[in-house]
Amino acid sequence: MKHFSSKNQTVTAHEFMQRPVVRSERIETLRNRLIEAKAEICSDRAVLLTEAYKMYQGLPVVLKRAKALAHILDNMKISMAEGELIVGSLGTKLRTAPIFAEFAMDWLIEELDGKPFRPEDRPGDKYFISEEDEQALRGIYGFWKNNDHEHRCLNAFPPESMISKKVGVNDSHWLMTGGDGHLVVDLEGILRKGLKDNIARAQKRLQELDFSDPAQAEQKPFLEAVVISCEAVIRFAKRYAKMARDLAEVEKDAQRKEELLKVADVCENVPENPARDFYEGLQSAWLINLTLQIEVNGHSISMGRLDQTLIGLYTKDIEAGTIEYEDALELMENLFLKMFQLLKINCWDNTKALAGYQLFQNITVGGQDKNGKDSTNELSFLVLNAQAAIALNTPSISLRYHNRISDRLMYAAFDVTRIGGGQPAIYSDEVYMPALVNRGISWEDASNYSIVGCVEAIVEGKQTGRPNGAGFINLGKIIELALYNGKDPNTGICLQPGNGDLTTFKSFEELYEAFKTQARYYFKLQVITDNAIDRMTEMEIADPYVSSLVSDCIGRGKTMKQGGAIYDYCGPLYVGVANVGNTLAAIKKVVFDDKTITGAQLMHAIKTNYADMITSPTGPEIHKMVLDVPKYGNDDDYVDDIMVDYFRFICEETVKYKTTRFGRGPIGGFWQPSTSSVSSNVPFGAIVGALPDGKKAGEPLADTSSPTHGTDTKGLTASLKSVGKLPTVLVSGGQLLNIKVMPSSLTPGLPVKKLYQVIRTYFSDFKGMHVQINCISANTLKKAQEKPQQYKDLMVRVAGYSALFTPLDKALQDDIIERTEHTV
Repeated sequence: MKHFSSKNQTVTAHEFMQRPVVRSERIETLRNRLIEAKAEICSDRAVLLTEAYKMYQGLPVVLKRAKALAHILDNMKISMAEGELIVGSLGTKLRTAPIFAEFAMDWLIEELDGKPFRPEDRPGDKYFISEEDEQALRGIYGFWKNNDHEHRCLNAFPPESMISKKVGVNDSHWLMTGGDGHLVVDLEGILRKGLKDNIARAQKRLQELDFSDPAQAEQKPFLEAVVISCEAVIRFAKRYAKMARDLAEVEKDAQRKEELLKVADVCENVPENPARDFYEGLQSAWLINLTLQIEVNGHSISMGRLDQTLIGLYTKDIEAGTIEYEDALELMENLFLKMFQLLKINCWDNTKALAGYQLFQNITVGGQDKNGKDSTNELSFLVLNAQAAIALNTPSISLRYHNRISDRLMYAAFDVTRIGGGQPAIYSDEVYMPALVNRGISWEDASNYSIVGCVEAIVEGKQTGRPNGAGFINLGKIIELALYNGKDPNTGICLQPGNGDLTTFKSFEELYEAFKTQARYYFKLQVITDNAIDRMTEMEIADPYVSSLVSDCIGRGKTMKQGGAIYDYCGPLYVGVANVGNTLAAIKKVVFDDKTITGAQLMHAIKTNYADMITSPTGPEIHKMVLDVPKYGNDDDYVDDIMVDYFRFICEETVKYKTTRFGRGPIGGFWQPSTSSVSSNVPFGAIVGALPDGKKAGEPLADTSSPTHGTDTKGLTASLKSVGKLPTVLVSGGQLLNIKVMPSSLTPGLPVKKLYQVIRTYFSDFKGMHVQINCISANTLKKAQEKPQQYKDLMVRVAGYSALFTPLDKALQDDIIERTEHTV
């Protein structure tokens, strides 16, 4: 077969890859164009949605949403980039973010008015907007003012919800201004049967309904909406088929003309029909992903185990000689660039917690089947190869580890990591699968989990969105409240009276119970708040298209929010995990065990930010005392035992609560914990004062389940042993661990073999759940701060995702630089 491109250049040599890592001339051109493109705001979707809501305002919400999606897909401006082989985008601009007016517009108008600053003037994640787009958005604002999801949610909350946000404990704002996302739909089923099968099943269910039964009659609008939305997606694909044919008619270059006709043929067939080959499989998967992004306004809509989903089509094409490896690689690289092209703009406050132009789209490789057989195949390597060649932050690549995994795949993964950017992250089947089974998921389905968002394991095509990804819970603020008798020292607000303060506690047990008192109150408040959001989402958003792609919503005649999925879980994101354990240990040591200072002295020290030079001991001397106490991350049981006990309390407290779908059909229906803090440790740390762990006022909290920066001083293995003591099997929402190693630790040969053995031991012997590796030196990152134009595509791991470094807010850049660097 003639290759799509004849000129290929080697990016880097990879010892364990099946093929050289190459980036074709076509891919090089497309990649450079995207890197240079500025992020822009597009008004197209918002304007069309507003038109549809006015036209169909009398319909049931689920039908209105389906017709609105159809109106958008039928009328939005579309484009094709010169040379691309996978087509479909959010608009005509290279990197553009649509506006989801039905969720919230107040924040956008405020930013356009310069509050706190205009989108193009942000400290990070800047967005530009044309005068035409700005005027169009201002023009529709009147329809949505006080008439959007955000306002409906606010009206459904108890007053304590927003007071807690002001205090800085609970924050669910991003859920009011955005959709659910956080799922993998049944891509395998779509590639095998096409959307026409969804339409046929919905139509059959409609014919079978007994309208004398109220429960069955209620299903009618949803099933009709499934047909409307799936037919709209098919028409959307055919718009690209027509565009490709029109471009082919005037194309002078013979090869490009042939490519355009191929694009037309592909989009004429998929996703309506089953994919006939590997090319169609990729294009179908992309169009499904793209149209979901247009409908739901959610983060973390992911591609799942793409190496397993596509291996049949790939093998068939390779054996038939209709495609060669280089062609398949270039198509995969095209897909990666399309995923990088997607953008989602959040308000600035939410952006600080979700920084890095990220949509958290994941591709999972490796793992095992239901019988424990290693699932590594040639596509596993091809995905890694594509990541090595593209070397951008989206998609996120997730590798499933297990004890029988191919060593070659692991070394290939380390090869990719060595390029920089923390890709891929590694997840252990040895813990994830038991954690899922522990929550009621069958072993067969647990063996087919894939990763969405940062570290969330989800059953493909069978589970609702947001298995975690509910609001943030600031554990650093909770321990601070416990020390101040429940009263926030910043605002003076007290929602939950405490059990005394640091000056009155007579024992460590009193202190620990004070923390639990605050934690129980604010955990419950988080559930109340997020369940209110879920109820409003069910009533007013009710996305039929995404629900039609998850089993068994069509069979049950329900959207996911009504209980249509087979599995259902939700859960909060805990921030500042290490700070609590270190704080409890520090107080126990210096106040109650050693009695070096009194609780009153320590209280004065944190109130004065360890700066009082008059007291005896002085503030800096007390600061040194608490810093010298054993810290989590050094394999010291003094603090690690406290960490394990309090963390188990968090996990067990979380699962006491139910989602709004509990008892309505799905298995599960309860809450689960996660330590995926994204980048929220920086803004949340800014509203927490000095703590007895040594944190000073305003400094970032510890990220994820990682040790606090700079406190894990006894090397990588000690750090991993501490983290491995946590009861990870209870963290079914996902445990996240950042490590930063010197680039030399990934040098081929003995260094990388040592690192592999350390990681293998962490997973197998210490039951670690996840690890992601940054291997860019702090010196390089500092140079990038000084000369950002020279480091435009420098990539780093932030939390459960990678991001281009230079567009990040400087506060987050500094936090990444400060992470402890280890050698092996």
